[in-house]
Amino acid sequence: MNEYFENKIIKLFSHFINFHINKYLHANEKFPPPNGGGKKLFLYIHVPFCTMFCPYCSFHKFIFSKQRADDYFKYLKLELLHIKSLGCSFERLIIGGGSPLLCEDHLIKTIEFAKSIFSIRHVSCESDPARISTQSVKRLKGLVDRLSVGVQTFDDELLKITNRYDKFGSGLELAEKIRNITGILPITSVDIIFNFPSQTKESLMRDIEMLKKLSPEQASLYPLMVSSITKNSIREKMGAFNAENEKLYFHIIKKELQETYPIKRGWSFMKKQTDLIDEYAADKNEYIGAGAGAFSFLDGRLHINEFSLDNYAKSINRCGSSAAYGKSFSKKSILYYGMLNGLYGGSMKKEEFKGLFCELAALKFIKAVKEKDKMIVTTPFGDYLFMNAMKEFYIGMDKIREKMRLGMSDKL
Repeated sequence: MNEYFENKIIKLFSHFINFHINKYLHANEKFPPPNGGGKKLFLYIHVPFCTMFCPYCSFHKFIFSKQRADDYFKYLKLELLHIKSLGCSFERLIIGGGSPLLCEDHLIKTIEFAKSIFSIRHVSCESDPARISTQSVKRLKGLVDRLSVGVQTFDDELLKITNRYDKFGSGLELAEKIRNITGILPITSVDIIFNFPSQTKESLMRDIEMLKKLSPEQASLYPLMVSSITKNSIREKMGAFNAENEKLYFHIIKKELQETYPIKRGWSFMKKQTDLIDEYAADKNEYIGAGAGAFSFLDGRLHINEFSLDNYAKSINRCGSSAAYGKSFSKKSILYYGMLNGLYGGSMKKEEFKGLFCELAALKFIKAVKEKDKMIVTTPFGDYLFMNAMKEFYIGMDKIREKMRLGMSDKL
């Protein structure tokens, strides 16, 4: 298949993803809080505090203050107790933000508390580069199995354009921080964004070479996501976005990292097989989220927690849960979500395509997948197609975040 038809298929697939997401933007149903019912789920905790806002970041966040954090973690503990009372159990905990390590003492106590009430065996936590001193990371030893550091780039010019240079340091300073903490925890993962508006192939290669020199256990290299929330700030701070380089850069990344990081799942790269994965997508399609602005997906329902910190506190005080709105998904949409998540990871069992035989035939026809040992695996074209589709999925979820923030009384 030539590049022209590949690009047409990619655009059509993006429209398909957006069509299904737009059907569920009005998440205004009311139903009981999510109940695990003995299923194997993972728990996500959102810590929505930052000291600065990056122009490309669409995640739910507030400017940090000690009082806000003190209050927030008090209610978060009550929410976790309520989730426990519903019969939920978890083996894996993922903590995102915001910048969770900004609230280091609260974070440590929350992880210890979650481990005391659930059967949590693996913990993955995000951090910005300002929080990863050797001393801080050593405090996480025995509590956190995977620390994901949002470096985003080692390029000084890009760091300046994104307002990160003065806050987090130069590319060389960032590299030294990563070098100092690698090996303290079982897994250090470095997050890199590619396809910034002014990024060149040479700049990308320098990021890749620095990553290989540092050689952390994992790395996530994901494309810049331009959503309704971020498009204006990206244009203002970084210039006009151009999607044309995305596919080229993705294939360069795959080629350059295949020796150092032979295990690939979507935009995550690993030295060896592990069950700890990136924050964007998981090997379980169902999960429960705690904290303001967190999502849960269970039994075909999307649950959305209160976004306002004031309303979050009031809801926890009233009923123990912060789940405010939701939407029921059709059986077909649930199958599509499972297919997207599975093929983003590179493979699915053929039996998992029950109810999607026409879709499977179409994916084979366009040479996005092939059969191998009773598995459906992605081709090189399929790798990019489903990486791009996952990006479009998360851009679509930003539309839901944008709607939830409307009328919010709290100042970000």
